[in-house]
Order: sequence, then C-alpha cells, then structure tokens
Amino acid sequence: MKLLSYNINLSRQDKVNKILLYDADVFILPELACPSMVQLPDGYEMVWTGDIDYKGLGVIWKTGLKADVPKWFNPNHNYFIPLVVDGILILASWPTITEQNKPKKYPQIMMEVLEEYSTYLKAYSSLIIGDMNCYKGQSGETKKFSIQSIFDYLKGLGYVSAYHQKTGDALGQESVPTYYHHFKENAPFFIDYAFTDIPIMEYCLLPWDRELSDHVVQMIEI
Repeated sequence: MKLLSYNINLSRQDKVNKILLYDADVFILPELACPSMVQLPDGYEMVWTGDIDYKGLGVIWKTGLKADVPKWFNPNHNYFIPLVVDGILILASWPTITEQNKPKKYPQIMMEVLEEYSTYLKAYSSLIIGDMNCYKGQSGETKKFSIQSIFDYLKGLGYVSAYHQKTGDALGQESVPTYYHHFKENAPFFIDYAFTDIPIMEYCLLPWDRELSDHVVQMIEI
C-alpha cells in the first residue's frame, strides 16, 4: 500500500488534481476543503473532518480498497481520522488548536489522542501519519507532552518513525525539513511524521514545491 501525506496549505481544486497524479492508494491531506468543495474523479472516495469548510483534514483513497471509519472513532477529535484500510489502521493526524481545546498545545493534543486510541493501535497493524505540528524544542512543550514523549510512548507500543529509521537522523537533528514557516527557506522545521509497526518498503520526502504548499510531500509504502 502506497500512502501520501501532504498539508496542502489552502485547498484548491488544481492542487487536488495535481496531488492525485502521484497515484498513491491513500492520500492524507491536512487543510483540504470539505467534500462539497472538492471534485474527485471516478475511482476515488473521501472522508473529511473539521470546523471550517475550506480547511479541515481529508483522507482520499482508491475505491477498490476496503476502507471504513471504525465505530470507536471519537468525533470530538475532529482533526484526526482513524480509517481501517484492508485491515490496516491508518490514523490520519493533524493536531489543531481550536476554541474547544485551548489552552492545550500540539503535543498534548497528539498524545491524548494516541492514549485514547492505544487499544486499537495495539490491536491493529497501524500507520500514524500526517502534519503533527510538533518539533523538538517548541514553545510550550513539557516533559509529559513533547515530540520526545510522543516518540517514547510510540516506541513502547512498537512503533518507529519512518524518516528517522531510514536516515538515522536523531530527533531534532533532521537533515531535511518538512515545513517552511511562512514559505521562508531560512525558517525550516520538521513537523510531518509517519509512525508504524509495519515493515517499511519505501519512504521519502519529495523536494519542496513552494507553488503548492509550505510543506513537502511525505511518501511511504508499507
């Protein structure tokens, strides 16, 4: 199964059309507009969650796959989508600060979702993937809630970061960024991740296309 994760930074139909050309089986797309604002070609399906029609979290997959949102999905976590695809749990993730979850920070939001869904992350072969808005040394991180605590927690469940396993880079010392703040080359961050307990066949970050997004495309094949 080939998956693409990409925060598309302002949803437009031409962006969706271009992204689908990558021909992944599943697309995880933070900042995607709601289904009524996106036209998909035949052969694709979509699930979406969010508070704003033009800026939520969407997952698109090829119709031939058997994909279902499980009954245990908690809609209060409306920027996370668990999707069981051909028996594999994909947790599409985009921790987002809203009026409802203030004053929580991104690592706390992410960790609380992981803890709530831990039973299922243990029961299924899984992939946790998306723009997680977390990086080493960010403002507001604590010993309990940080990207380091997320790494440690997932390691305890048997999960690895695909990027860090492939490159050998240490957390916080990534040689390739996934995000350029305000599209500035001198403001790079690593905030997009793919964690899995499934053998990884391929993993890569594609070159930055500043015409599409301030993020880069994350590709993984499991």
